Amino acid sequence: MVSVRNVLVCASMALVATVSAFPADGHHRTLQAVNFRQEMLDNINAARKKEGLDELCLNEMLMDAAQIQSNDMADNNFIKSTGSDGTTPKERAAAQGFKAEAVTEIVGAGYRTVASVVAAWTKASTAKSTIFGKVNVMGPGYTFDKTRKYVHFWAVDFSTGECGNGTASGGPATSGDASGSVELPDADTPARIG
Repeated sequence: MVSVRNVLVCASMALVATVSAFPADGHHRTLQAVNFRQEMLDNINAARKKEGLDELCLNEMLMDAAQIQSNDMADNNFIKSTGSDGTTPKERAAAQGFKAEAVTEIVGAGYRTVASVVAAWTKASTAKSTIFGKVNVMGPGYTFDKTRKYVHFWAVDFSTGECGNGTASGGPATSGDASGSVELPDADTPARIG
C-alpha cells in the first residue's frame, strides 16, 4: 500500500530535480555545488597526488569568487582571469571576505566535463604551475550558457587559507594571474583555457 507520505516525498524530490535542471532564463545556470565542486576537488587532488603534493580543500569564499568569474565570462563571452570590470582574482576573493597575499585563478571554456578541463589545465604551463603551486585551498566555479560559443565556463581560485568558510592563514600562493589564452581541442565543442 502506498502511503500519502511516500507520494509527497517522491513529488517533492521530482520538484527539486526539475527546479535544479531548468534555469529560470532557459539558458544560463550553474551546476549544483555538490556535483561539480567535489568532482573538481577530487580531480585536482588526484593530479597533485601524482606529483607528490598535499591535497587541497574547498574554501567557500574562493568558491563564491570563482563563481562570480565564471558567471562574468559566460555573461560577457570572454575567457580570462581579469573580470569584465577589471577586477583581479584577489579583489574578487577579498570582496567575498577572503583576505590573502595572493589568490591565483585558472579559467577555461568549452570543456564539457570536469575531467576534460582539468586534463587540459595540467598540460598548460601556466595553469599547471597554479594547480601544483604552494597552495592548500581552492574554490571552483562553473557556468553553463547554451547561447554562447563555448557553452561551459570554468574558473578555479587557489590560495593559502582555511578549509570551509575560513580566510587566509599563511604565506602567499606562488603563481600569478593566468590570463593568457591557449587553444585546446575537446570533442565537437571549441575549447580554450586562459
